[in-house]
Amino acid sequence: MATGGPCEVRHFNLNDGEPSSRVDILDEAARSCSVPFRARPADRARPVRFEHLDRYFGDVNVTRTTLDNFYGLRSANLARKDTVPRFILTVSSGPYAIEQDDRLDRRPSGSMVPYSSRGALRLQADEPIQAWSLTVTLEELGLPYLFLRGVMVRSIGHSPLGPMVAKYLTELAALPALSPAQAASLAHPTIDLLRALLATAGGDEFLARRPLSQTLGTRIMVHLRTHLGDPELGADKLAAHFGISKRYLYAVLARMDVTLGEWIRTERLGRAARELANPGNALVSVAAIARTLGFADHSSFSRAFKQQFGCTPSEWRGRTDAERASRPASIMLPEIAQKGSRARD
Repeated sequence: MATGGPCEVRHFNLNDGEPSSRVDILDEAARSCSVPFRARPADRARPVRFEHLDRYFGDVNVTRTTLDNFYGLRSANLARKDTVPRFILTVSSGPYAIEQDDRLDRRPSGSMVPYSSRGALRLQADEPIQAWSLTVTLEELGLPYLFLRGVMVRSIGHSPLGPMVAKYLTELAALPALSPAQAASLAHPTIDLLRALLATAGGDEFLARRPLSQTLGTRIMVHLRTHLGDPELGADKLAAHFGISKRYLYAVLARMDVTLGEWIRTERLGRAARELANPGNALVSVAAIARTLGFADHSSFSRAFKQQFGCTPSEWRGRTDAERASRPASIMLPEIAQKGSRARD
């Protein structure tokens, strides 16, 4: 949980304070987090340990914390005051109790547990552990809360993407200092990876909890997000995958105000704009980026990109962040398409 602001990197070591004031300092630090809570030693007869690295990648918050004899509590009253609900994913190296909504996860070998800022929360570490957390607003995550509720306070590290996400999160926290633009360029890929993890980890359980017809819209949107790079992605393939007619597919999407071809095109172009602006992709060709996003050929991609953003992909790549930010208001932002991206059943 974060104590900094966007683009900041902060270090906090409780041992730097006077022993007599460490408990008060710990509690003050906890109340200053982006998801505020109260904190104290789990056992008042033993010293508490709390060493914290906090950094931002755009609006994505990543923390690395070393804990021992730690107890954190976020009350229901505090949660009700939350004006910006957030989603948190925590990976721990050892036994770290995470409890929310009458669900408790505590595994002796460590875990990967999602939870949210919307409910009361209890955290406890009785022995030395490390914990890495990724925090993003529910709005930015863009997945229905009903879908997320099925995986909350469940260890999802066993899912196919679990080991990769755990490694990615620890490496993200350990990156050297970056410029604000470099840090922000990592936000959307990180959110995309988090969405894919939740889709693979939560799909089966979520589907088992509700009739298939009630979850169809959510499943279609999750499938679209995770298969956007498939050049054959379209109505025929979607209908065949879900075992429905194209007519019914279009009806389901219409209820969510999603026009399939427009959604795919806009989503791909928005992701392409972000990939082109990412300094880490400087050596990746425009054609290669287009292929990974499902565009059949470079020329059609360039035409579509220019129509959307008013310049060619190469020109966009060569612009500064300030120049991209000053584009005409009529040009759609290079973000994930808003229309339908947060649709709920």
